[in-house]
Amino acid sequence: MGIALRGRRGKLKEIVISKVFVNFRVGDTQDTAVLFDQRLSQAFGPEHVFMSSRSMRGGTVFPPELEKEATTCAAMLVLVGPRWLVPDSDGERRIDEPGDWVRKEIELALWNQRPVIPVLVGDRQRLHESDNLPASIAGLVDHQYLRFHHRSATYDLMHLVDEIRHHVGKGGIELPTPENSVLLTSLRPTRRADVRLAAAEINGRYYGDSIVYRPSVFANHPRGSISFSLGRNYRRLDVIVGVLDDAAEADQLGVFRVIADGAVRNEVAVRQGQPRELSVDVSGVLHLALEAHRPGMTQHPMMAGVNVAGGQSNRLPELAWGNPVLHP
Repeated sequence: MGIALRGRRGKLKEIVISKVFVNFRVGDTQDTAVLFDQRLSQAFGPEHVFMSSRSMRGGTVFPPELEKEATTCAAMLVLVGPRWLVPDSDGERRIDEPGDWVRKEIELALWNQRPVIPVLVGDRQRLHESDNLPASIAGLVDHQYLRFHHRSATYDLMHLVDEIRHHVGKGGIELPTPENSVLLTSLRPTRRADVRLAAAEINGRYYGDSIVYRPSVFANHPRGSISFSLGRNYRRLDVIVGVLDDAAEADQLGVFRVIADGAVRNEVAVRQGQPRELSVDVSGVLHLALEAHRPGMTQHPMMAGVNVAGGQSNRLPELAWGNPVLHP
């Protein structure tokens, strides 16, 4: 995808947007930058992420390469840590120096109207006008920011990838077409509770390789679940979730949850005739678990037996994950 960008002298030129640019300052956020580079590379491929210490090979002419990537990036992450604006021993801030590369990269991205996202690292407070940034990057204080903190690192990284995916789509990066995609049900489960692998009909469509949670009399577990080992080999899970078309109790609510390495990645609630299509980032995931339940289900076997004898509903779930597919 080509777009017209303005160079330093305002001349229009056709350039293909290429990568997500990780802007960081050594002595402040270099460790976080490495983590971001690894996580984004898992999600989008290393060829679509630019971090100078990894992306520039020996012998590369330094300024032109940085200028090109900053000018043409799909989005720039500006990592702002506790020492981003701290003066040196002479009382001077590096950001105030016209030759500071952190500043120059941001200038180029802003000048060429690239999406620039400040990421506040650790306990760093948001940027304000009182920080007196150089005029060429003063607009950074008005940009919507993200946060990254070690106490919420898992969630923050997931949110970061989701935000970047939005900009990647608009930026024209063509991610590799998945090859050797596989049905999740073709993998051997590492654990299973009250679910079976079977066909399912959801909203008038037939899904021959589904995960069905449909206890007959009572449930042994409050949630139907199944787990798989992905070995960090996949990037995305696509699946349809819904209440079965032939459910005896059509008004039921089904709750579906995707759990990656112990952290909830997605959770939705659906009713019959209103299935949801989930597309979940599973890049870098070792263990994947799918859970489903119906709120209000009778959980105690003895009480379930009493209800059956009295003709009362145990509010048993009739839910399915339709044809879950993994993409590498």
